[in-house]
Order: sequence, then structure tokens, then C-alpha cells
Amino acid sequence: MFAGFATREGCARAKTARTFGKWPRSIPGAALVLGLYVAGAWAQSDSSSSLPVLTQVGQIRQLTTDQAARGYPVRIRGTVTGDVPAPDFFVQDATAGIYVEGNTGIASPHRLGDLVEVEGITGPGKFAPVIREVRTQVVGKGTLPRGRLLSFAEVANGEQDSQWGQIRGMVRTAAIDRTSWRETTLAMTVAAEGGQFKVRVPITQDVDPSYWVDTQVAIEGVCGSLFNADRQLIGILFYVPRLRFIRLEKTAAAVPFSALLRYSPDDKIKQRVQVQGVVGYQQLGSTLFLQSQGKGLRVLTQQGTPVQVGDVVEVQGFPAVGESAPVMEDAVFRRIGHENPPAPMRFDVDAPWERYDGTVVTAAAKLLQRQPRPDGLKLVLQLEGNGLLFDATLPPGVPAEPLLAIPLNSELQVTGIWLVRAGGLWRVPESFRVLLRTPADVVVLQAASWWTLRRTLWVLGITAGILLGMTALVVILGRRVHAQMGIIRQKLRSGAVLEDRNRIARELHDTLEQELAGITMQLDLAADCFQKVPDVARRALEMARKMSRHSMGAARRSVWDLRCHLLENGDLVSALSQAVSPMAVPGVVDIEMQVKGTPQKLPGPMEMNLLRIGQEAVANAVKHAHARRILVDLEYRENDVGLCVSDDGRGFVLNDPAFMGNGHFGLVDMRERAQSMSCGLRIESTLGSGTRVELQVPLGKHRVTNDEHKTHTYSGRG
Repeated sequence: MFAGFATREGCARAKTARTFGKWPRSIPGAALVLGLYVAGAWAQSDSSSSLPVLTQVGQIRQLTTDQAARGYPVRIRGTVTGDVPAPDFFVQDATAGIYVEGNTGIASPHRLGDLVEVEGITGPGKFAPVIREVRTQVVGKGTLPRGRLLSFAEVANGEQDSQWGQIRGMVRTAAIDRTSWRETTLAMTVAAEGGQFKVRVPITQDVDPSYWVDTQVAIEGVCGSLFNADRQLIGILFYVPRLRFIRLEKTAAAVPFSALLRYSPDDKIKQRVQVQGVVGYQQLGSTLFLQSQGKGLRVLTQQGTPVQVGDVVEVQGFPAVGESAPVMEDAVFRRIGHENPPAPMRFDVDAPWERYDGTVVTAAAKLLQRQPRPDGLKLVLQLEGNGLLFDATLPPGVPAEPLLAIPLNSELQVTGIWLVRAGGLWRVPESFRVLLRTPADVVVLQAASWWTLRRTLWVLGITAGILLGMTALVVILGRRVHAQMGIIRQKLRSGAVLEDRNRIARELHDTLEQELAGITMQLDLAADCFQKVPDVARRALEMARKMSRHSMGAARRSVWDLRCHLLENGDLVSALSQAVSPMAVPGVVDIEMQVKGTPQKLPGPMEMNLLRIGQEAVANAVKHAHARRILVDLEYRENDVGLCVSDDGRGFVLNDPAFMGNGHFGLVDMRERAQSMSCGLRIESTLGSGTRVELQVPLGKHRVTNDEHKTHTYSGRG
């Protein structure tokens, strides 16, 4: 039971025992130790005095962990079946065997085979219930129980913990252990049918451990358990009390592969046999594939000794029925030499397939598909000649890049371990698969053409995509060219408009204005000549003079609107500054201009209207209001443009009919221009307090780029 106890706690107990041994070996000192230990034990026993006394080991083993922890009083009589690791020991009565946690405060006189009477209390143990020793008395010479032959399956679940028994196996490893217990032991690892277990045998003198390796032995002793901190079974450890309880058995008979599982009147099918062969492949810790005299054999073994292809090994194990041919189970092996690997057998689809099971075979096939999987790279192949499909698998951990680079549909030469599957009532071979050992087991006989159906479809798809992309690009470029042509046509039309506008301006200047000037001169002359004309005639002439002057001013404004060189040669800020600066008179009229925000290009009609409104407002402040200080504010904002002209002149009364009808067309003109830009003109004026003209023009969608042609600088009142 208690290998975990023996390897961990047993060392502590041995150390404790040695510590007690360092105390003064006086009678009072020993009595003190013994008294304290016994007093503590009986104190715990008194706390559970209401519990019944258990007199059979079988009763203790029926307790649960919690029940055993209550400390049932125990008084049993049985034979000591193991006296190491000291001070612990095993005892077995007619019902069962159990582990006794020895009392380090007393000198235990018992030895292997003594009939003893043990008094103590129960404990939960580390795996199964135990007895905590209070007192042990030797009452005579006992008899060791007859050990029943156990299979590994019987001991593997822990049910045989602390029980005396026998088991057979093959010694895998052997060494001298001087650290696990206080006693020096021979440590072995033994492989049995179904698994492996550990063995510890106390020895009094050194022995040659290599003598036991690869020997078939029968072991008699106490079956113990290896466990973890959660009381879970993790292995089996046999406590063999003396070396004489291990005996060598007859070496297994050597037989050829072909003799396995054949009929024999002696019924020796289940006996251990020995075979010899050359290694074709090894799955470490799982399977060994051997080949001898043209036959293959699968050897199932948990032995982790690595061997190479071509090594000659000797195997001992039990023949068993495989899928299509016999196999060896629970086998152990040892390397005895090396030779050249046998040549691979050529696969013949018409021959019995079972002869190829476990053998290195080669065949020609076509690669159809690759499937990377957790258990390795899987190749789907088609056998050459009859179209039979089979799988070839490269184990994980082996570089698969050479196989991944082989084009599909290539002709290959595949070499590997053939594994045949059989089915049906008569176990007829139905299919096979191949275990590849290295990428070198696959040789390309003829690489497939690059122009496979899949690649052809990919090329066609890419070509179609390129054509669609080029078509879309042509459409986009066509639209851009169409848009650029529209811009060019617009600029050509604008150039024509500019030329026509300049021509009209010249004609107006050369004809209408000159004619109106002549009329004015003639009327002035008539007024001077007819001094004696009645007052009615004088008033009529005066009105004609005023009308002619107004017509001439209107003509000038028309020419100015049609052609504005200020906006053509600059932006609104520079044009407005140049337009109002000549009106300033040093020492008489001071004109100040402020620009806020970031100037930006505005539509031509909007810039023209803002220029004329600002110019007219400044002119009115100078001419009519006799202002001394005029402030022009031009502010660019995100959604609108603001213009404000304020002065300190005489001011006027708003909505005065006499004032508005006295030939002041400038205010009407400013309001019309503001209305054409979808905004209102706000005028604030008080007599003697100056005038303020302000408007805010919303931008909206009227934003233009910097490359807009400057021919748009014409008046846009409507």
C-alpha cells in the first residue's frame, strides 16, 4: 500500500528513529519517550472508548477513510509478512493483510514470519486504512501465507494492497537503492502481462544487479501501492522481504515467426515465447516491427529502449491474435546486434495480403490528397494498376516539408510498414494502410504537370478578375475625362463671355457715355443762354440736367460691373482694400480695414456684390455723412461671410421718404445686391451718431476651388 509512505514518510520515520537513537541511551530517557508516546496513544484511544475493538484485519479494511480516522481500538493476531521499511511492517491474519505504522518510541522485536499480537488504533493511512501501533508482542513462530498467483490486472486497481501474493514478469531494469529507505535494497522494474511494476528487496551485501536484467522471474511478497497526495493510485510496488523470494523461471522457447499461433496438441499457445528479428520500424513505447525470413511481426511493448532500423533484437512475449496475422503482446526485448535492413518486399495485389502485415513493403502509387492531422501527415494514394485507394501516414514530429512540396497527381514510389485490416466473420483482408518512417520513404517517379484542373481554374479566375478590373478602370477614366472636358468647355464659354463683356464695355464707354456727356454739355449751355426764360423752363432744364447726370452715372456703374480689374487681378480682401483706400484723406477721413478668419475663394458674383456694397457704404460715409473715421470689418466664418461698415458721421433717419426719394439710389442698389445673395442688409443710423451697414452672406453650397476662372467677376444681382 504504502510505497508513497515508504519513499516519503518512511524516510522521515527512519530519520526520526535515528534521531531517537542519538538520545542518551539511559533507562530514564527511554522510559520518558515510551511513556509520552503510549500516553498520547491511549489518550486518543480513550477519546473513542465507545467504539468497538476490532480483532480482524478484514474488519479494518472495510472501514472508510473517515471511519478509520476515528481511531477504532485494535487487537489482532497475525504473521509478520514484511519487516521493512523499519519501524513499519506488514501483518496478515486469516482474513487479510494490513500495513502497521510502527511506534518509534519502542523497540520492536518482531521479525519476518513471527506470530505477533498487535494493539493500537486505526488510521486513514495515505491510501488505505492502517494500524497505528501502540504495543506489539511476539507470541510465537508463525507461518507465511501461501501466495496466490496474481495477474497484473488483479493488482493494477489497488485491491490487493498489503496482501501477500505471487506475480510473474520479465526484469527490465535492476539497480542498488540506498536512499529510499534506511535499509539498502535491490530496486527492479518488472514487466508483466498487462503492465509494469516496481520491486524493492532488502539486501545485506552488494549483488550484481545486471544479473537480473532480461530474466523471467516469479516474485513472492506483499503487494503495495504508489499514490499521490490526493490518495490516488499511480503505480504498484512489491515489497519482497528477502532475495530468496525471487526465483528465476525457465527461459522462453525460441520460435520462428511462422510458428506463432499454429495448432499444437500440447496447448502451449499462451506460453511465453522468444523470437528474433531485424527492426524495420519502432513506435517508441508502443510497437516494434520486426522482419525475419520474408515475414513481418508486430510486437506490442511498453519498453522505452530506443533501437534503430537494422538492429537485431531478441523478444520475449505472449503470442496474440492480430487483425490479419499474429502479434506479440506484453513483450520485452534486448538488442543483440546490427545488420543491413532487409530489402523491401514488392507489393503484389493478387497475393494474400496477410503476408505483408508488419513488413516493409514498397509499391508505386499516385498522390491524390494531403491531410495534415494531429497524428501526422496523411497522404491519400491510389495504387498503380488497379486504382485501389490507401492511406500513408508520416508520424508527428518528423519534418513533413518534403512531402508537402510534392505536386498532387505525381507518380510516387512508397515504402513503409504495411498494416493489413481484416473484416467479416472469416477475417478476410479488406484494406491496408502504410506507416511512413521518414520522408525518404516517398520517392517521386514523375512529378505531375503544373497545369492541373485546380490551377487552370485559378488562372482563369485571376484573368477574369484582371479584365473586370481593367473594364472598371476604363469606365472610371472615361467619367473623369468627361468631367474634365466639361470643365474645359465651361472655361471656353467663360472666355467667350469675358471677351464679349469687354467688347460691350468698350462700346458703352465709346458711345453711350460720350453721347450723354454731349447732352449734358448742351443743356449746360442752354441754361447759361436762357437766363431770362421763365421759372418753369428753368426748372425743366434743371431736371434734364439731373437726369442726364444720373444716366451718365448709371452708365459708369454698368461699365464697372461688367469689368472689374481689381477682382480679376486679386481676391476680395485686396480688391476691397484697393477700392476704399483712395477715399481716405489724411487728417480728414481715416479708413481702417480689418480681416478676421481665413480668407477663402468665394463665387464671382458674391465677391462682386460684397465689393460694391462695401465700396458704396464707404462712399456714402465720405460724401454724405462727412465721417472722419470709417471702419470696414470683413470676417470669414465656417458657414458665412460677414461685412460691416461703420462710421462716426452725421447719420440719417431711416425710412425717411424725403431722404430715400432724393436721388439716393445707392441704398436701393445695396439692398438689391444683398437680396441677390439670399441675405438681408441691416442698416442702423441715428442723427449725429453715425451709421452701421452690416450683412451676413451664407455660404451653403457656394464654395469654389482656387482654380475657378476669374472671368466670374461680373455682377450677379439676379
